[in-house]
Amino acid sequence: MNKDIISYPSIFIEDVNITIIFKENENYNDVKNIFEKYGFGFYYPKLKTIIIDGEVFVNSELTFDDLRFVEAHEIAHLKLGHNGGDRYDEDEIDADILAYGLLKEKGLSTERLVQTFEERHSVKFSDVLVVG
Repeated sequence: MNKDIISYPSIFIEDVNITIIFKENENYNDVKNIFEKYGFGFYYPKLKTIIIDGEVFVNSELTFDDLRFVEAHEIAHLKLGHNGGDRYDEDEIDADILAYGLLKEKGLSTERLVQTFEERHSVKFSDVLVVG
């Protein structure tokens, strides 16, 4: 297995791939600015791939559950039809709410999503209606 990139199919949408890229990869610097603008991950429609910054997981307290949260959040944007252009607070809240449902549906942890929701969105998770 390459140590500079890890790829696998999403557990949420069959024909979308997840690619975790590390600084050792020759393309890392090309996507680093995108991570700085959009966060831990983004969807690249041309390749039907969610690209996740592996460097944020190296030597940090982030876990595999956090990685699944990032995957679910990006899949939620895709399912909601968000265009990937400008970031809107409402879109981010909607993506986290759907990600919560996706994670629950697969029996995965929602703990980090709930813990960081208020910090990320300036509203308590318990104050937001979660459908599903």
